[in-house]
Amino acid sequence: MRRHLPSARFINFTLLLIVLLSLFPLYSYYKGVAAPVPPGVRLGGVDVSGMKTVEEIREHLDPIYHELIGVRFQNRLLMLDPDDFGFTVDFEQMVVDAGRYLGGWEFVDIAVREAIGLPQQVRNVAVRYTIDEPKLRAWLEEIAAQLNTTPIAARVIDAPESVDDANASAFPATVPQPRRGLQWAPGAPGYEIDVDASIDRIIAGLTSHDDREVALALREIPPPMPTMADLEPQLVRLLDDYPAFTTLRVIDLQHGDAASVDGDAAFSAMATLRLALAAAVMEKLPNGIAADDPDAQQVGQWLDRALGKDANEPANAALTWLGDGNAAIGAQRLTAFVRSLGMENTFAQGEFGGIAQTPITTPSNQRERPNTRPDANMQTTPEDMAALLAAIYQCTQNVGILRERYPDTLTPDECATILFYMTHNELRDPIWRGLPDWDERWIVHRHGFSPAQQGGVALVWGPTGPYVISVYVFNPGLVGWEVANQSVADLSRIVWEFFAFQRTQGGPEASAPLELTPPSGYVRVAEEYAPSAANPFAR
Repeated sequence: MRRHLPSARFINFTLLLIVLLSLFPLYSYYKGVAAPVPPGVRLGGVDVSGMKTVEEIREHLDPIYHELIGVRFQNRLLMLDPDDFGFTVDFEQMVVDAGRYLGGWEFVDIAVREAIGLPQQVRNVAVRYTIDEPKLRAWLEEIAAQLNTTPIAARVIDAPESVDDANASAFPATVPQPRRGLQWAPGAPGYEIDVDASIDRIIAGLTSHDDREVALALREIPPPMPTMADLEPQLVRLLDDYPAFTTLRVIDLQHGDAASVDGDAAFSAMATLRLALAAAVMEKLPNGIAADDPDAQQVGQWLDRALGKDANEPANAALTWLGDGNAAIGAQRLTAFVRSLGMENTFAQGEFGGIAQTPITTPSNQRERPNTRPDANMQTTPEDMAALLAAIYQCTQNVGILRERYPDTLTPDECATILFYMTHNELRDPIWRGLPDWDERWIVHRHGFSPAQQGGVALVWGPTGPYVISVYVFNPGLVGWEVANQSVADLSRIVWEFFAFQRTQGGPEASAPLELTPPSGYVRVAEEYAPSAANPFAR
């Protein structure tokens, strides 16, 4: 009978079993030698090879974990005692954790490497610890209350005297020499301790055998962006030294805040009141300056000349139209219109250039000083004119008081038409010329002059976006008008530079300026216009 030989697979299995059985005593022997912590296994990053008891390991490692650790807040170093927070290390549990490497394929790897002299793969056992975390948190919160720093706001520092020297000769020796600029110093961030993240860092330091200094986790608090509240006191300082009584109102249309210096002082309204006339007329027109409405087209021509030129005749024609053929009634309606917007210091009693014997009483013209001797026929304040021009701009954006008061009769397009007509005012007045690279700036404005007063209100597209500036000057022969004009130009430049500085301190980047287009019923009243950034095509 033929005998069957064992298969090759059976033979290989048998040989492998014999080898394993022969190695088992060696494996068991080496396991006992390697205990309790096998080669290559580290406790908390520390090599404890050759240490055979927990007590031996404890005596070696425990002093490390009781050493003080450094806790750093910026350039200040605090020392923390682990014992103050009940920090203890559980070495017994760490040895138990290391014991898992005494079995399975990981121990086979350790044993083979040891047998043939290969470097061991490093395996780390995390530090097992207990700590009074609420106490640590309370300590951190107390430290935070002491060390947290608040941001430092931007501030004005004294500029070198040479800033004023170049133009000092422009002022007579008897005239006070005003400061001609502001030098802004950037703010600085504050820092506060992030308690939760700092606890993690401190525990990492407490459980480290070699890195015993940690930096607290900090949150940076950016400095506040400078606002009108920062600008206003500086403007007060400047204007105190101006050679003529100069008043100012600035409205930041990006943020809705404002700065004012004697902005409620009563002044002759002069030609600046034509802004209010234009808004009141637009509110009365049923469809704005419509192409199919000859009457509206005629009114548009009057407003174009009134806002773009200096003659009173077209303004008075529009005022008379507002009064249905009566200029006095038109003045009453104009006054009622501005009062509906909350502008209680602005009024008109008759035509532009007209005469009234007794002014309408307002809070502003009852101020004891300064008395600017305003015209009894038409009065306003820098604040009212700034608020009006701001409202016209906001109306183009379909927001603001004009849209709230007249939602059905004054549209964004009609408000934009007012600004378009203002681009035909080609006089580069002091507010305009005060801007850096002034001929490249987007600006629309309306100015006014009288023998002892001048005023101007402008919408400027600044470094952070649009703002309104309104400046009125009372100069009863104290200084030459060239000096007063230079003061206004300086003031305009200082305001622009503030917004440029605000942009560097986190202010918004200016969007594209308004593109102003003629209304459908537009009829040119001049053969040509000087192009400007607000009317680049000289339409």
